[in-house]
Amino acid sequence: MEQMDPNGMARSLYEWLWQHEFWLPPGITWEDMQESEDTHYPQPRDLLLSIPFALILVVIRCAFERAIALPLSTKLGVRDKQRPKVQPNPILETFYSTCRKNPEEGELLSLAKQCDLPVRKVEKWFRRRRNMDRPSLSKKFSEACWRFTFYIISFFTGLTVLYNKPWLWDHRECWTGYPQQVSHTRRKIAVINLVLCFRIF
Repeated sequence: MEQMDPNGMARSLYEWLWQHEFWLPPGITWEDMQESEDTHYPQPRDLLLSIPFALILVVIRCAFERAIALPLSTKLGVRDKQRPKVQPNPILETFYSTCRKNPEEGELLSLAKQCDLPVRKVEKWFRRRRNMDRPSLSKKFSEACWRFTFYIISFFTGLTVLYNKPWLWDHRECWTGYPQQVSHTRRKIAVINLVLCFRIF
């Protein structure tokens, strides 16, 4: 029995996946999409730029929430409610972290017997424990403030970039010259990566 070559299988799969019939309109092949000195097309590797963009946005978000959103919440009178803490209980804590946060009636009875506690106290323990995991009001305010600022900036940035482009006003222009629309500058690639990051955040 012949042994199959993994490299040959991978090559065959690669060739099958990237058949031009799957990706390009009739009459167009990958040879027609080759770059030259005067013609440049976006490449799949350009999408890798979205990774550093995303990391930069994470840093900006953390700095924004700490330096702007939290102080703003204090000035606006957003205060966190004092939540009662639960008494340490290894059995209940193990069930809470490994099984479920809201046990059913039969599970409450079993846990009450194991801890030698009334069922109502066990229910109260789980209710308080769930409240401890919920985000505070200041945390919710910071997230809402970040989203508001982020989407406002994203909207006006996109409007600034696209307002003088014909395809913003006439969607049929998106298909002019397809699939050989030329990318003259790297700015368009940067915009694509920013859009991907915007979708993430």
